Amino acid sequence: MPRSVLALACLCPLSLSAAPLQIAVSDALTSPYVIEDPSAASPPRGRAIELAQAALSHCRLAGRFLRQPCERIVQNLELNRIDSALLLSYKSERAGQMAFPLRRGQADPERRMATFSYAFYVRDDSPLRWNGNQLSGLSGAVGINQGWSIGRDLLARGVPVEESHGIADNFAKLQAGRTDAYALHQLAGDLYLRHHPELKIRRLSPPLQSKTYYWAFSTGYARQHPRQVACLWRQMPILRAHYLPETFTPR
Repeated sequence: MPRSVLALACLCPLSLSAAPLQIAVSDALTSPYVIEDPSAASPPRGRAIELAQAALSHCRLAGRFLRQPCERIVQNLELNRIDSALLLSYKSERAGQMAFPLRRGQADPERRMATFSYAFYVRDDSPLRWNGNQLSGLSGAVGINQGWSIGRDLLARGVPVEESHGIADNFAKLQAGRTDAYALHQLAGDLYLRHHPELKIRRLSPPLQSKTYYWAFSTGYARQHPRQVACLWRQMPILRAHYLPETFTPR
C-alpha cells in the first residue's frame, strides 16, 4: 500500500466501512421524534433523526435511515439484515440477538437515547380512573401502537390491548369508542392533541410508567465494527439533553 494512502487511513480510524450505516426507525413513531412526511420517498426527519445525525457526524460516519414496522425491525436486527435501529427498549430476550450498550450485564442507562413516560389517554366523557397502579372502569381494550413493548407490559397487568398501526389510527379508534383508552408516550400524545383540538380526549395522571430506549445494533455489525458502535454510544449522554430532553419544549 502506498505510504500516502496508509497515512490517510490512519487519519480516519473510524471510517472503516464504505457503505453507510443502515438505521431503522419505527414507522409508528411520530412527532417530535420522527416527523411524518407526505412523500414516501423523503427521508425521515425529527429529533431522534437529528440526534443520530449529530452522533454520526462526531464519529465521522455516514448513515441511511429507513422506516419499518417495529416487529420487522426487531426481526431484521436478529437476522442481521439491517445494521441498527433507533429507540428500542432493552429486554432480556433481545440481549443475545442484538447489541445494546451494557454495564455489568445489563443495559447501561447512561448511554440511552431517551427515557419516555407512557400515559393513558381517554375520551373527555370517559369514566376510567387510573391511580398509578390500577385502571378502573375498563370494559374494552387499551389501544397500543403495533409491536410496541408496552403491550406486553399491559397484558402482564391483565389489561386487554388492541394494536393499530400508529398514533392517528389509535386516537381515531379511541374517539370513535372502539377502544377505551390509548397508551402512548406522553410527549407524543400531548403534542398530537395540541395539533388536533377537535379530538375530545384527555390524558390521565399519573404516568403509566417510564421506559428507557437505546440505539441497538445487529450482532453482526457490532462484531465487525466495535469501535464505530462504541463511538456512537459515547455520544448519547452528550447529545440527548439537546435533542431528546425528558420534558418537551416546542421549537
